[in-house]
Amino acid sequence: MKYVQRRVLVPALSAVFSIAVVLSTGVDASAQSSSFPDIGSIFPSTGSIGGGTDSAVAQRISAIFAEHGVPGAQVIYTDNNSRKEFNYGVANAKTGDPVSSLTTFEAASMTKVVGTYVVLQLVDEGLLDLDTPLSKYFEYPRIAGDPAAAKITARMVLTHTSGLPGWATAPSGPNLDTTPLNIIFEPGTQWSYSGEGFYYLQKTVESLTGMKFTELAKKRVFDRFGMTSSNLVYNPDFEAVSAVGHAADGTPKALRILTNANIAFTLRTTATDYSNFLRGALVKGEGLSQATRDMMFTAAGSADHGGSDKDAIGHIKWGLGIGLQNNELGKAIWHWGDNGAFKAFFIAYPETGKSVVILTDSQNGLDTIDEIDHEFFGPNTVYASRWIKEAE
Repeated sequence: MKYVQRRVLVPALSAVFSIAVVLSTGVDASAQSSSFPDIGSIFPSTGSIGGGTDSAVAQRISAIFAEHGVPGAQVIYTDNNSRKEFNYGVANAKTGDPVSSLTTFEAASMTKVVGTYVVLQLVDEGLLDLDTPLSKYFEYPRIAGDPAAAKITARMVLTHTSGLPGWATAPSGPNLDTTPLNIIFEPGTQWSYSGEGFYYLQKTVESLTGMKFTELAKKRVFDRFGMTSSNLVYNPDFEAVSAVGHAADGTPKALRILTNANIAFTLRTTATDYSNFLRGALVKGEGLSQATRDMMFTAAGSADHGGSDKDAIGHIKWGLGIGLQNNELGKAIWHWGDNGAFKAFFIAYPETGKSVVILTDSQNGLDTIDEIDHEFFGPNTVYASRWIKEAE
């Protein structure tokens, strides 16, 4: 993949675009991630663009989203000394409500990383063993009587080797808890992305702790990292600042009301909140033992989804609940989210402390990954985006 330097200058932006920058002098900003106040309270969204270099970056990012037909987005870039926030476009093309720091987006499968963090805390606490079959902890009616399914472990779920399908039925539909599950291959023998596996793990954890995952996420993640705009189920208090998804042609969808928490896809959040989690929980490893955090970032095996881009597949592995990439810039952790009309992505380089979070309200959102990545990290091969294109 070649890096193409964009030289698009936008003298007058048609979409609302605001930028905020937080600088940290003599203090490691990532170490402060759990205590960042809401950035919108410091830099209210005014529709103006900051000066100097950040203004040029904002213009280029605006051009990227506009070129790909993305109505609205949030981007947060953070390194060890600063954090830069870019809010672009509209949360709803019909109403024209502008995206601000408080606008919430569906994070889709990036929810899985939050779920993984909670699970690994329970592993550290001795409540759950990664290699003990989940069937020893919880009798899951949907796999009853299947001896192969009884072998599934938490490690298999987190590394997408459980043998369960992506989804056996619509994950937001009424039949999820009653639709039988069938194993599609012997657990632990190959890689295949599975939302069903994460839902099975969620049910197991809820049984073990006696708590709903909404409570676990609030206590162990949202409260810890100051994620005041994040939730796993619909919260009417946030409806006024909730972005709606948009089809590829920009047509807005109705606001989706998700009332059943699912650690595979139901997180609604802001880029600020998710960046706080990313930097605190993953980059800094807060709340995890060093050994567990290191294990999370250790390749468990191939992430071969059967695509034809073998070069990309060769540079992508899977750790515990997270994608791993190795390229010219070194080792990165990443994940993507795809809820159809919402697309999301993050990538971070733990060794350098640099990260970027991208949330979009568009079916076209993933088309912007490479160009946004290059704005902040410079020339590099984004194998993750190439891998995603064949995984979609």
